[in-house]
Amino acid sequence: MTPGLALAYLLAATDSQDEPQTVQKPVVLEDVEILAVRGRARVEPEVTLDGAQIDALGAYDIGEAVRRLAQDHGLGDAPMIIVNGRRMADPDVFSGFPPDALTRLEVLPSGAGALYGATDPSRRVVNIVLQSRFHSRDGRASLRRPTAGGVSNADGDLRQASIMDVNTRQIGLQLGLETALLARERGRTQELVSGAEGTTLRAPSEAVAIRLTQTGEVSGWSYSLNANARMHEARPVVFSNGEAVGNHRSSRSLTLTGGLNGEVAGWSMQAALSGLVSQSLQSGLSPINAHQQSLMFTTAVTRSLLDVPAGAVTINLTGRAAGSRSASEHRVQEQRQVLSGWAEDLSAGLSVPLLRRRSDGGWSGATGDLSMSFGANMSSTDAGRTSGASMDVIWAPMPKLRINANWATAGQSLSDQQRFDPKYYGDPVWIFDFLAGQAVEVLPILGGDPDLRTPHSIRVGLSISAGPFTSWGLQGGASYQSSEVSDGVGNLPDPTPELEAAFPDRFARSADQRLISIDRRPINFMSAKQQNLTTNLSAGLPLGAAAASSRSGIVRLTFNHGWSLHDVVTLRDGLPEMNQLAGDGGGTARRQAGFAVDVRKGAWGLNLSGRWRSAYRIRRASGQDGPDDLVVGAFATVDARISRQFESSPAATNAERGRKGTALQLELAVDNLFDERPTARLGDGRPAPGYGRNDQDPIGRTFLVTLKRRF
Repeated sequence: MTPGLALAYLLAATDSQDEPQTVQKPVVLEDVEILAVRGRARVEPEVTLDGAQIDALGAYDIGEAVRRLAQDHGLGDAPMIIVNGRRMADPDVFSGFPPDALTRLEVLPSGAGALYGATDPSRRVVNIVLQSRFHSRDGRASLRRPTAGGVSNADGDLRQASIMDVNTRQIGLQLGLETALLARERGRTQELVSGAEGTTLRAPSEAVAIRLTQTGEVSGWSYSLNANARMHEARPVVFSNGEAVGNHRSSRSLTLTGGLNGEVAGWSMQAALSGLVSQSLQSGLSPINAHQQSLMFTTAVTRSLLDVPAGAVTINLTGRAAGSRSASEHRVQEQRQVLSGWAEDLSAGLSVPLLRRRSDGGWSGATGDLSMSFGANMSSTDAGRTSGASMDVIWAPMPKLRINANWATAGQSLSDQQRFDPKYYGDPVWIFDFLAGQAVEVLPILGGDPDLRTPHSIRVGLSISAGPFTSWGLQGGASYQSSEVSDGVGNLPDPTPELEAAFPDRFARSADQRLISIDRRPINFMSAKQQNLTTNLSAGLPLGAAAASSRSGIVRLTFNHGWSLHDVVTLRDGLPEMNQLAGDGGGTARRQAGFAVDVRKGAWGLNLSGRWRSAYRIRRASGQDGPDDLVVGAFATVDARISRQFESSPAATNAERGRKGTALQLELAVDNLFDERPTARLGDGRPAPGYGRNDQDPIGRTFLVTLKRRF
C-alpha cells in the first residue's frame, strides 16, 4: 500500500460519522506508512480521551466535557482551546456541539501554550478533535427539585448541529424556569417581623438563550460567526428596614463575534472582532437602568523562523484592543453616571527546541527532549500601564516523563463585569457577626467597581507528569505554584472586627448596630502571597473484550488533591499581614480533594463525583486563637448520576445504540447525595450561630430527572 492510500484509508476511518459506527476486529496491514493523524497537535498529548471515554463523562456538550477534563486534571479555570490541532480565532463556536461530535479530547503538556501563542506560556492547552462528518438534532428536558421541597427548576434545550469538513453550523435554544424558595419554607419566619413572610431565599426567575454559530471557508481563509442572545429575569423579595421589599431584576444581552484564520506571507494568522450590547433594569431597593456596550479586536500571528536539529524555532505575536462604555441612571434620585474604559495589550513569544530524541527511538545524548520559550508583554489601560516577561522550560528526560518549570511576571487585565456591572442586592445570606456574637441575615451588595486598579503578579511553577502506563492508561502528575500579586482583585470575606475597621464603608448597620448588608463588590488588596501543591491521578479500565461490539464499556477514574502551603494577604498599607491558613482575615481551607468515577457499559452510564475540603478557623482577632473564633468543619459532598438509553426498536443495531444512537435517554441525578450541610462551632466548643440545618445551604440534596432524545 502506498503512503497516499494509507493516508486516505486513515482519513476515511475518521470520517465515518454519517455511517453506522461499529467496532470490528482490527485488520493488520503490512507495509503501511502513517504520514499524519487527523487533528494532531504540534506536541504529543499528555492525556487523551477517545470516543468511549468522552461518552463516559455524560456531558451534554463539548463545553461541559472540557470543563470536566479541566477539573479532573487540575488544568485551571480557563485552558486554551485549539481545534483539530490548530489555533482558532474563536474556538467557542464549538462549545455547544454534542460531545459525540468529538473523536478525541487531548490535554497537551505544560508549556505547549507557548507554541500556540498563549500570552501566558504556563497556560494549559486542550485540543478538541472533531468528526469531519456529523449531523444531529437533539432535545433535552429536565426537572430539578430538592428533597426538602419548596423550589423547583425546569430547563429545556433544543439544538441542531452539523459538520461537513470546515463547514459547520449550530442553532440552539435554551429555556430555564426557577420557582421561589420562601424563607418560611425553611423555618425562617421566627426570624422575621410580622408581614415579612413573603421574603425569598431563592428568587423566582426565567431565562432564555438563543445561539447561532457557523464556520466555513472563503478564498483559502476560514471564518467563524458566533451570535448569542440572552434574557434573564428575577424577582426576589428581601427583608429591609423591617419590611418585605419586592425587587425586579432583568437583563438582556447580545454578543456577536466574527473570526478569521489563514496564512499571510508564511505567517499563520487569527483575528477576531467581538461586540457586546446589554441592558439591565432593576426596581425595588436599587432602581437602576444600565446600558453597556463593548468592542474588542484580537489578533495573533505565528510562524517558524528557522529549523534547527531539534525542530523549528517558532515566534508568535498577539495583540488586543478593547473599549467599553457603561451608562447607568438611578431612576429615583435621577442621577446619571457614564463610564468608559479602554485597554491595549501586546505580547510576543519565542519557542526554541534545544534537544530532541532521534526518530528511531534513540536519544540525543542522555538528555531526552528539551525546549525553552520566552515571552514579553505590555499592557496599557485607563487604569494604568504594566509590562511583564516569562520563561518556560520543558524537559522530557525519558519517554512518558515530562518536567516543566516556568516563571512569569505580568499585568492582569480586568473584565468589564468587574468594572462596570451595575450595583444590585443579591440573595440574602447568613453571616456570623463577631461584634454581636450572633448570626444575622444580610443582603450582599454585588456589581462592579470602575476604580479598580490593574493587578500585577509574579509566578513561579514546577510540574512533573508521567504516563500513560499499562493497558489501564495509568498516569499522574504533581505541580507546585508560587505567586505574589500586588493590587490583586477580590471580594471581602465574612466580616471580622479587623475587616470592618479597615473597610467601614463596606458594612452597613442599623441604628441598633445590627449588621444589615455587606458590600461584596470587588476591591484591590495591597498584596497576596500564595504557595500551592496539587496532584492528580487517572486511569481508564476497559470492560469486556477489547475487540467486542461497540457496547463494550469503560471505567474512568480520576483523583486530584490540592494543598495550600502558604496564603498571606495584606489588605492595605499600614495593616499587618494576615495568615489566612491560620484564620486571619477570613480564613481558608488548607486542603481540598476531588474524585470522579465515570462508567459506560452498553446502554447504561454511571457518574460519581465528590469534593472535600478540610476544616479551617476564622479568628476574631488576628495572630491568636480565641474562644470566640469560628471553626468551620470539614465538608464533603458526593454527586451521582445514572443514565439509561432505551432502544428505538427491538431490532436496533449495535451502531444505533452507540454514539450516534437516536434512542431516548433517561437520566436520574442526585446532587449532594448524603444531604450534607456546612457545620461550625466556636473556638471553645459552643455551637456556632448561623450554622443550623438550613442556614448556610437552604437547598441541600436535590434530584434531577432529565430526558434526552436525538431526532
